[in-house]
Amino acid sequence: MERKKIRTYILDTSVAIKWFVDEDDSDKARHLRDSFVDGRSELVAPDLLKYELASALRFHPIADVARSTLLNALRAIDNYQFLIEPSKEAWTLAIQLSYSTPISLYDGLYLGLSHVLRSPLVTADQKLIRSLPQRQRINVLPLSEFESA
Repeated sequence: MERKKIRTYILDTSVAIKWFVDEDDSDKARHLRDSFVDGRSELVAPDLLKYELASALRFHPIADVARSTLLNALRAIDNYQFLIEPSKEAWTLAIQLSYSTPISLYDGLYLGLSHVLRSPLVTADQKLIRSLPQRQRINVLPLSEFESA
């Protein structure tokens, strides 16, 4: 019997926030999370995600996120254990991208990690996608197009 290879996805904060706040495509973001929890996929994100998520939840422009919800979200992120310290190579690529494209070093870190791990970056950040040169979009999967394997 042949085993099915588990797909690895790099996750950015624009997707993780949808686990805790109802927004467009929150159902797809939660489906991705559930596929990870059930062992049908693997998620990886730079440890930066935890800090970005905390800030995004605290200052969400629409949702009034309670302090307890924010704390529970951070506990959940810790419990999932998918955060990693990016490698030197991922950092190098992030810096290179931040100088050669109009994206932030933070966004570059997710893309660098995606490149190093040879796994697609799942993002709901349309501004990020639009700002990337076509050759950099190849390994980016918009959350709106995500379908679990």
